[in-house]
Amino acid sequence: MTDLYSLVKDTSAYLTVKGEKASGRLSHAYLILTADKINLKEYLKIFASLIACESVEPCGNCRACNLIKDGAHADVIFYPQGDSINSEEVNALIEESYLKPIELDKKIFVLCDAQDMNAQAQNKLLKTLEEPPQNVHILMGATSEFPLLSTIKSRVKKLEIPSFSKEKLFNVLIKDYPDSERLKTAIACSDGTVGSVTALYADERLKDITALCTKVITDMQSSKDVLKYSAAVAASKCEVDEFLSVLELLFREMLVAKSGLDLLSNPNDYALIKDAKGFLEGSIIHALESIQEAQKRKKFNANPTMLIEWLLFQILEGKYKWQKL
Repeated sequence: MTDLYSLVKDTSAYLTVKGEKASGRLSHAYLILTADKINLKEYLKIFASLIACESVEPCGNCRACNLIKDGAHADVIFYPQGDSINSEEVNALIEESYLKPIELDKKIFVLCDAQDMNAQAQNKLLKTLEEPPQNVHILMGATSEFPLLSTIKSRVKKLEIPSFSKEKLFNVLIKDYPDSERLKTAIACSDGTVGSVTALYADERLKDITALCTKVITDMQSSKDVLKYSAAVAASKCEVDEFLSVLELLFREMLVAKSGLDLLSNPNDYALIKDAKGFLEGSIIHALESIQEAQKRKKFNANPTMLIEWLLFQILEGKYKWQKL
């Protein structure tokens, strides 16, 4: 199992809760934000253990830590217990909050995927957030704060687990994902979260996407090729985000190589495109800027096929423009 604790323990979110626990000033409610939907619940377990464990930090060995790890502690209750946190579950939480703890000196309510709560459920939770019973702590976890009511956000302490550096991710994940070259590629194409790295590492299509991006860089010579490769991207059924990430990785490796510095993050990936002709430093930078613009447009629901066509035309145009300068 991935050692998420090694990553989280140095974040400002973790250090904030640790400091408040040490000073006896724990907040009654926290909103933990992370883009890592896959591991959101596991992160919340770490924070619940931090609050519940008698040690300064989660020891990982006591009864409380072990029960929380299994989601089985009587005083640490996880929601949703169904598909999503609804009004009925919030009612159950409110009733449970007035009951005395069984083992701990506090009760901890952990709300996963809080961004999926509807407005009715959020409104029901407001009073408990505003006037919680004594020794009750609420941990809300969400991948985005925007679906949450402003009244909810004003009653919790917001903490964020940021994206992790490539070096940190590699050092932690290499123990469980031993193919170092594949791991480096997955990390480089990820959004800096453990969930995205592990999903990419396990995705057998990553090799095919890399091969497709390689052909775009090495073989695309005319507008006819643009249409051919945009059609190939659509036929591959790969996610646009994955295609853009791998393409960006390859161009970045090319730019590093052009600089003459021995700083390649993945020499094997660079070997695939090192013989690509016609790309000068300026055209590579133009390609990277175009990829970044495509990533922005993707967030605004741009048509995927038209987006890829636009990007490939930009890359081709930049390639020949810089050759003429």
